[in-house]
Amino acid sequence: MIKKILAAALLVTWGSFLSPSAAIGGAEEGKKLFDSKKCIMCHSLGDQKGAMAQMGGALDGVGGKRDAEWLSAYLTDPKSKVENAKMPKQTLTDDEKKALVDYMLSLK
Repeated sequence: MIKKILAAALLVTWGSFLSPSAAIGGAEEGKKLFDSKKCIMCHSLGDQKGAMAQMGGALDGVGGKRDAEWLSAYLTDPKSKVENAKMPKQTLTDDEKKALVDYMLSLK
């Protein structure tokens, strides 16, 4: 019984070391994707402001306002979360969507 408890504790502890680096890697990939898809054209972020930033709005602090599930659903079908959303549905692979969500969550 003690061995099982120790093994479970070890897994939880070890997982806590792995999770932050996995999230950072996802956020870094998401930032690259954000840049390559030119998302900033319709958004603002800090000092950066796209030509159509008034349409998409500011992304500052979005990671503190929304959770991963909401962001993922929004990227898939924006109108499913915001009825009058101007953003079109995004064609993304699951990995791309996860990376973008990780990046958005890092914006706090």
